[in-house]
Amino acid sequence: MSKPIIGITSGFVKLTNFSEGDYAHKDYITSLTMAGAVPLILPIAPGSCTERYAELCDGFLLSGGCDVNPQFFNEDPTPGCGVFDTERDQAELQLVHESLKRGKPLFGICRGLQVINVALGGTLIQDIDSQLDHPIQHEQKVPRREGSHRVRLEKSTRLYQVLGEQETIIVNSLHHQSIDKIGAGLKVAAFSSDGIIEAIDMTEKGLMGVQWHPESMTAGGSDAMLGLFKHFVAACIEMKQANSGV
Repeated sequence: MSKPIIGITSGFVKLTNFSEGDYAHKDYITSLTMAGAVPLILPIAPGSCTERYAELCDGFLLSGGCDVNPQFFNEDPTPGCGVFDTERDQAELQLVHESLKRGKPLFGICRGLQVINVALGGTLIQDIDSQLDHPIQHEQKVPRREGSHRVRLEKSTRLYQVLGEQETIIVNSLHHQSIDKIGAGLKVAAFSSDGIIEAIDMTEKGLMGVQWHPESMTAGGSDAMLGLFKHFVAACIEMKQANSGV
């Protein structure tokens, strides 16, 4: 069986008036390659392109990036809400639904976790520092490959099993938004000490999401975080074999 092709959603960056385009952090590519997959960066393209992406890829990694437009969870932007990209939101929300319909595994990271939650009817805290009474630091000041705060894993979840049945782990943290109301069918898999939801899963659909950045911890040498990518890639291989009748 050939290596699975994993589509990585991208953001949009403009470096100069002569240099702009789609972007995904190199650590996503490094981690998926280390886990035995073929990574493929997907340009932002809603509509029929999303359906073709769902046909071509064996699974999808929803990457980090800008805020989610609050219109997609029926709210107006609060003062603490940052820049959002409505076109990217539309494309990724469509991709979530298309993937679930086709049974393609999904791995949401940071913003990707939030997009999955919104796609399934959930809502977001638009700015943790201004909406939470006693938040911990969720936008760390140390390098992104280093962990900065603890999360507590729920024992009845797949994430707990994949991460070696540890009750707490140290993760990195680069976000100011998070899940508020949980989306339909999702299970909370981890919390931070201030009550922020740090991970979700939906076992029967091959879906998981984390609020931290395991790709950078993997690139920094974390075997535990590499295990998340290996688990995701294994799910993509299993689904690929099932679909091909192997």
